[in-house]
Amino acid sequence: MKWVRVVHAFIVAGVVGLCSAAGASTAALAEFRAFTRDLTSLAGRFTQEVRDKNGRVSRVSSGSFVIARPGRFRFDYEKPYRQTIVSDGTTVWIHDEDLNQVTIRTLGETVAEQPLALLLEPARAEALFELKAGAPAGSVGLVTAAPRRADAAFSDLVVAMVGREPREISWRDALLNQNTLRFESLTRNGRVNAETFAFTPPKGADVLRQ
Repeated sequence: MKWVRVVHAFIVAGVVGLCSAAGASTAALAEFRAFTRDLTSLAGRFTQEVRDKNGRVSRVSSGSFVIARPGRFRFDYEKPYRQTIVSDGTTVWIHDEDLNQVTIRTLGETVAEQPLALLLEPARAEALFELKAGAPAGSVGLVTAAPRRADAAFSDLVVAMVGREPREISWRDALLNQNTLRFESLTRNGRVNAETFAFTPPKGADVLRQ
């Protein structure tokens, strides 16, 4: 598509560090649940990075996004090229501006099978994923989310919590690429117009239905 560690020398210090880490880890899981429990919409900026199975960066993109329950989202990619991905909860439109091409797909239940379901379907998160507290990295609290479906198309899903907000979601896809979405300037439960999730193919665009 055109998207920390100080080793303490003293055993006592190590024990204190482990206790602190456990507390931070538990807090991260509680904060994530609190953040998503009453989530109706989320908007902000994003950066998406993809690394291949050898760890090499293969793609970096950025732009703005809006998501809203149930299953609605809009990602406007600005760099390195312009692309819009929109869903009204039923249909997904993918518009590549450079190609003047629009691909239309039916959303169906596929949203529940994707990492973004953690935010799009917070009420179903516990049913879709096995959520656990991960070992924190400094001030960053980590939450791991293992898909309950054995045939899920991704693995190693981790949410990084900073300042009680999910600031990063990372996962490994079926091709063993490491995908990372980083969020900033988040607005939680802000007013979102219904038109945000509507899309009409531009005049003259090639329209493909899948």
